[in-house]
Amino acid sequence: METLTDRDFCPEWHDALALLSRDLAATEPEAEPFAPLLDAYGVFVGFRSWGAQGSPLREEAGLPEVADAAQESAVEHLWRTWPVCPEHGLGLHPRLREEDGAKVWWCGGRGPASGHGTPVGTLEARRTISRRASRRGRKRWLGLR
Repeated sequence: METLTDRDFCPEWHDALALLSRDLAATEPEAEPFAPLLDAYGVFVGFRSWGAQGSPLREEAGLPEVADAAQESAVEHLWRTWPVCPEHGLGLHPRLREEDGAKVWWCGGRGPASGHGTPVGTLEARRTISRRASRRGRKRWLGLR
């Protein structure tokens, strides 16, 4: 796969990848940034040194679709869920927030912070879940809850 460097070709994809790469750098500092990769089947989201996983982007793809593609490649490349909610320890999913149309990483976790979203591009460098969420998960796994 070759790296697609022409920003005139779908500039919104390059803008989306800049935001997603910011989140990746904040949560996985050793990972290289996302890149649009081109092959005979289309444009994929992945890593220059590794390649990509998943389906090619459709021409009308916006940030949520680009984020889905980036997430799929990140999970395969890192061999773990990315990104993870620091409060609940659950995987986040890209979506448009209904109230204002903001593009967010959405967590469906329960509790005081249930159903919350963090705008794409603003994840912080918190790779561990809270003690409270960790205890809840451990109790659930042990069947105590």
